[in-house]
Amino acid sequence: MKKIIFFLTLLVMLFTAGCYMPMMDVPYWQHHPFFGIFWGPFAVIAWLVGLAIYFLPTIIAAARKKDNLLLIVLLNIFLGWTFIGWIVALVLAVI
Repeated sequence: MKKIIFFLTLLVMLFTAGCYMPMMDVPYWQHHPFFGIFWGPFAVIAWLVGLAIYFLPTIIAAARKKDNLLLIVLLNIFLGWTFIGWIVALVLAVI
């Protein structure tokens, strides 16, 4: 069960990152060495940090081996985009 939850979480994270990666390209007038060297890696790191923060309740629940891990994962995936859903998932993961 834990492997399935891990796989689903990883799949959602990769799908989310894949949806927004094409948006990282900058307009033609911004093609400057600073943007080419700095902006690409910075954007990837920013998205990874953002995804880690978004899935923080799932990570905490998995680390604490919670019995209601599936509920927390589903709540995090489907309602985490609302701040209230993310807070509820975080509270369930911590208590």
